[in-house]
Amino acid sequence: MAEQSPVPENITPEQFFEELLPMGFAAQASGGDAAPTDVTIQFCLTGSGGGEWHATINHGAMQVQRGSAGANFTVTVSVDDWRDAVLGRNGATLGLIIPQNRPGRPDNSARAKVLKGTMALELSRPDHDPFRVETSFNNSAAPRTLLRMTMADYLGMQDGSQNGQQLFMQGRIRVEGDMGFLMQVASLNM
Repeated sequence: MAEQSPVPENITPEQFFEELLPMGFAAQASGGDAAPTDVTIQFCLTGSGGGEWHATINHGAMQVQRGSAGANFTVTVSVDDWRDAVLGRNGATLGLIIPQNRPGRPDNSARAKVLKGTMALELSRPDHDPFRVETSFNNSAAPRTLLRMTMADYLGMQDGSQNGQQLFMQGRIRVEGDMGFLMQVASLNM
């Protein structure tokens, strides 16, 4: 992924979604990283200053506009947790709210686009409220799975330094809801 400039502390959701996100996507795609070619993502920010943005990736280019539309993926997060992720604060990273490709892994967006259900994460972090984010696949509320774990363990799974099965066997991941759906989502990272 191309190196990105730091995001200013006073960034607004409008600036991020309508300007920075498409620019970052273009930089990633031009850097040779695997990027989805035909995907829609709805971002819902809850709380004061929130709103909705619809991102369309078509033929390798991203366009984002304010509003709501049907989407392959809907990401719902509070404004406070969004800001932590965008600014890299309190242990959060952008990868918690924006789907990321790991180097050497194929683009699995086509497989993800056929899933139906909701994956919710509650990630504990020292000295702060848990980071909460929910991703709905194809606007389907069910099946629903909630994963509870530390943010550090989750980020370790994302970057490949932690093994999810081992964390589960060690009791460091708590799962509520549909285990089969969890396995389908987990297979996207393989």
